[in-house]
Amino acid sequence: MLKAKIGDQLDPFLYRTSRLIQRMGLKPNTLTFIGLGLNGLAACALATGEWLQGASLIVLAGFFDILDGAMARNCRATSSFGSFLDSVIDRYSDLSLLVGLLIFYSRQGNILYQVLSGLSLMGTALVPYTRARAETIIPQCNVGIMERPERILLIFFGAAIPSIMPIVVWILAVLTNLTVAQRVLYTRRQIEKEEVNKEKA
Repeated sequence: MLKAKIGDQLDPFLYRTSRLIQRMGLKPNTLTFIGLGLNGLAACALATGEWLQGASLIVLAGFFDILDGAMARNCRATSSFGSFLDSVIDRYSDLSLLVGLLIFYSRQGNILYQVLSGLSLMGTALVPYTRARAETIIPQCNVGIMERPERILLIFFGAAIPSIMPIVVWILAVLTNLTVAQRVLYTRRQIEKEEVNKEKA
């Protein structure tokens, strides 16, 4: 949802920045791994309750995350492998932040929020998986209310305003899994529609 609304509005700024970084000799895949490292540090900060530090690192990691794709496009350095690698690293980045939250609530001995963090982990892992699996059967499956930008933004707000982090964890636990259900049902409807069309043909 959020990604579709924002689109490529940041590209003019990212184009200039990516040109500058290219002159420094850095490649898009390098930026991808820098983003992963920053998310790992953010996860460590969340795990120890260093909320402000975690929020700052999430923002910085997000900048590198969008910059690597923009650099690949603007500098004509796109490749199938680069796109695949970026997707894999994104999964590591997403899940590492939730692991950080899981560790934090484990250290607090809070069973409820350990369970909710675990549900958030499962939902976050399955949201992209259901899309990838569905798109081997139907043309497109990008439906759902809790895609990656929304998830990262929620965790950032939770870290920036620690008092709302419990609410954020509840939202992630419920809405990531709801998104999975939306994609499963959407895929089912599309398959049934295709079968009806074949029968009519």
